[in-house]
Amino acid sequence: SFQSRVGVGSACRIGSAMDDVAPAASAAANGHGASVLDASAPEFRPGCSSCATALAPEDASSAGASPSLIFGGGGRFLSKYSHVRHEAGHEGPRQRRTSEAPSGLPTPTRSASSSARPGCGSSPGAFAGPDRVNVQLNSLLVTARTWEKIMQVVETHLEDFNAVNLITALHRLATIVVNSRKGQLRRDLRFKRMVHRLSDTVRNAETGALKPQDLSNIAWALTRLGLLNSVLFGHLAEHIIRTIHLFEPVNISMTLWAFARSGFLDEKLFSVAVAEVKGQLSRFEPQQIANTTWAMAKSGFVDEELFETAAQLALEKVEEFQPMNYSMLLYSFALARLPHPKLFAEVGRRCTASSLASAASMPHVVTNLALAYSEAGVSNPEVFDAVAAAAGGALYDFRTQQIATLVHAFAKAEAKTARVRHARFFDAVSRAVSKRQAEFKPRDLEELRDAYELLGLSTAPILMAMGSGDDKQDRPAPVLIAFLVATVALLLLALASAGRLPGAALEGGAGGAR
Repeated sequence: SFQSRVGVGSACRIGSAMDDVAPAASAAANGHGASVLDASAPEFRPGCSSCATALAPEDASSAGASPSLIFGGGGRFLSKYSHVRHEAGHEGPRQRRTSEAPSGLPTPTRSASSSARPGCGSSPGAFAGPDRVNVQLNSLLVTARTWEKIMQVVETHLEDFNAVNLITALHRLATIVVNSRKGQLRRDLRFKRMVHRLSDTVRNAETGALKPQDLSNIAWALTRLGLLNSVLFGHLAEHIIRTIHLFEPVNISMTLWAFARSGFLDEKLFSVAVAEVKGQLSRFEPQQIANTTWAMAKSGFVDEELFETAAQLALEKVEEFQPMNYSMLLYSFALARLPHPKLFAEVGRRCTASSLASAASMPHVVTNLALAYSEAGVSNPEVFDAVAAAAGGALYDFRTQQIATLVHAFAKAEAKTARVRHARFFDAVSRAVSKRQAEFKPRDLEELRDAYELLGLSTAPILMAMGSGDDKQDRPAPVLIAFLVATVALLLLALASAGRLPGAALEGGAGGAR
């Protein structure tokens, strides 16, 4: 049975250090790979294996794609439609390339039957499969290097988009748009129209028309882009609940991560997902196990039986776990208030300074580990020794919030002892604060100050940074000063030209006397 739980102390306030690290998913990793096609490509016919093979993309590895944190293998984005029968009355005319075709796409012949062709953008409900236009659109989307290029394709061809094109466009945007541009993208009218079209497509789709990888990719992409669209997430939840038995481990873990990260806690969805996870858990890869337990803990849907099974499975597969995997797994157990002594002990034996220093996303890994052990109340000095050695010389790679969280975890763990075990680490933190004081937010500095006071360390560097921040708040901004100076200068110039300044009137009177 489920037990709703609240986050662990300050960990609930701070959140997991992994909150900002979405599960990596390249365009090819979960069913939306690139397709290298020309305008004369054969038209896709569902059920025709030779056509599907000819139109399928190359494996992501051959294109030089970076390895995924949780998703392995390539995937052929058209292959999932190969089982769909192509009805005789829906074939429509063959497409012919003309010189006027925009963006290298064949110009579709508009006729009464064309709107009923499989894959046509206007066809609601069931989705039979992409035709040649849709294949070409997908090729343009997956080869676009910038989000503006993707939006140009959307602006020009949105009416021809089918479900695959909509999902591919959203997924590509989530993959390539940097954080600083996400707000601009969300305000883009072309993007809003695309999301509205996607929402209608999901709402009108028949059960099973959208595959598990489609649904999980949409949820993942929306979360990555920070688009908290409750209506669209609601439509997704309905489809997921009805088709959860078709989901593979990769789809389940990514979907749960996305819903938990976005804060849409659909109790019915998590309930049916837990039942499905229990049946498939033995097939889960390390990162999928970690993502799933983290999503459950973050959402407050903690099934103790599932967590116990996950712990036993992790112990059996411990050799397959990378630092990123087991750090997230331990944090999820701490957040769920289910410390597992045997699991924590086994992971602790694998935490060496060298293994942590060379880990991918090292700042996230060591912050999660320190937070997991401190919040779970599991004493393991060797783990903190390894974390201090790995992090002390690389704090320039850490975000300021990560530094504050890491120091808080150390303070909570070392406050129980009579002495500070990691003085050199705290010296490195003090130097980092002094050099990067402009980057620290007031909340981070307050947390650092409290941690230093708890350990009896000098708070001078922290207070100096806090004072510098206060001075900046009290000091007028340079832009404001420049504006005031320019305003006063223009006012004086206007008065002088009107002869209303005292000096100007005096000079004019003297001239008249002469």
